[in-house]
Amino acid sequence: MKLLNIFKIFLLSVAVLLFASGCEEQLKEEPFDQLSPANTLSTEVGLEALLVSAYGNMQWHRFSLVQAHYLEEGPTDLFFETGGGQGRQAALIQDFNFDSEHPWIEGVYNQLWNPIRDVNLFLENVEAVEFERTDRLVRIGEARFIRALQYYWLTKWFGEVPLITSPSDELYPEKESLSALNEFIATELRAAADVLPTEQMEYRITKGAALAMLTKHYLNTKQWPECASTAQELMDLQLYSLYPSYPDMFAPENELNSEFIFVYPQSRIGGGLGTEWLSLSLPPGSTIPGANFAAQFRYYDNFINSFDLDDARRTMFLTVHENINGETVQLLGDDNTRSLKFFDAERVGPDAENDFPVVRYADILLSRAEALNELNGPTQEAVDLINEVRVRAGVAPLSLAGFNQATLRNHLLKERGWEFYSEAKRRSDLIRHEIFISNAQERGKGAQPHQVLYPLPQTELTANPNLVQNDGYSR
Repeated sequence: MKLLNIFKIFLLSVAVLLFASGCEEQLKEEPFDQLSPANTLSTEVGLEALLVSAYGNMQWHRFSLVQAHYLEEGPTDLFFETGGGQGRQAALIQDFNFDSEHPWIEGVYNQLWNPIRDVNLFLENVEAVEFERTDRLVRIGEARFIRALQYYWLTKWFGEVPLITSPSDELYPEKESLSALNEFIATELRAAADVLPTEQMEYRITKGAALAMLTKHYLNTKQWPECASTAQELMDLQLYSLYPSYPDMFAPENELNSEFIFVYPQSRIGGGLGTEWLSLSLPPGSTIPGANFAAQFRYYDNFINSFDLDDARRTMFLTVHENINGETVQLLGDDNTRSLKFFDAERVGPDAENDFPVVRYADILLSRAEALNELNGPTQEAVDLINEVRVRAGVAPLSLAGFNQATLRNHLLKERGWEFYSEAKRRSDLIRHEIFISNAQERGKGAQPHQVLYPLPQTELTANPNLVQNDGYSR
């Protein structure tokens, strides 16, 4: 059963309990349509419901997943969109013409603060409440993870933002320094990892998830010793492994597999709780049943042609298809290849059930390999880690001979592109390798150095006079 469905049942139980308590004083009128600290935040049931809210607000589905994916992969050398109602907004991002009023930037920014609000309320009240049904420390660990995750995304996309850790913080907070934010993220994820269990009910946050996100945080902030050691700590848990078949790994029937460490769960049943990736990726006239949107997600020929022809990861692209008129349409050769990584033959409308992997075990292997290379140059261990991923894909393993630090660094960037396309990682990888802007300029985009960050939304600047816009953007 999906976590979100479990949470629905839990929330219903909360409602029943609250109603039952009200029946004890039948002559006293209670405002059952309202929540307050007096009747919610002072009980274990109420705090559990609040944490459920944080879990729910943390998730990305449908258009929220599209927005976040587009911020991370849209302005890169892999992917672009044409057509449909989304076409104009997508073009502004992929052509580096976005500004502080772009609705997708505002949508992503605003969504990230909702779980922070929930967690701050939870942590403000949790110490005073006796927990009998669950382990209080585990729930605190889950809450701290959720809050740190939101700041992980905020700093990746917006840089310095306000650090709000209490519901009573000031109304118009100023930005916190990036160094302080990075330290906060690392501290919170480490604290979560130290108390979370290695196994939980499906989709609840685990120790592995906290270590995985901490590894990624250290990777993207270039804290190489910490990245290498945290990746090794996760590997030493011996709970995760590469799924044997790359193409099969993403299928709905194979979710909760050994490689998916932390995911955003998707559901085809629930109206808006699935991923609409497939509906945005099918070419016009496709014979595949289900929704087929006018907006079209397309991959560049240069990227598709960079794969080894024997690479199993390449098989998840649609490069040619037969349309409903029986015509064969060549997609490769016109920057029109489609990614079918998230394919669900039983989707309901646009909602598919392919869980979206935030961190996979392959990412941990390649992250440690990159950190080792940055620390020591090419080593057999680093190459062996890369080869684990390559052999699973059916391509020839690498040899240590012939690599220097720079060439292995360049290969790792290529390997990550082949391994993680469609998983919202490319922009961060290009920025870390310090070629995000130059790569875009070489493709004819008008990218400028300050666009390694997105602008703070204009609505936020209007609401908070103490916020300063990111460099390069007008207030």
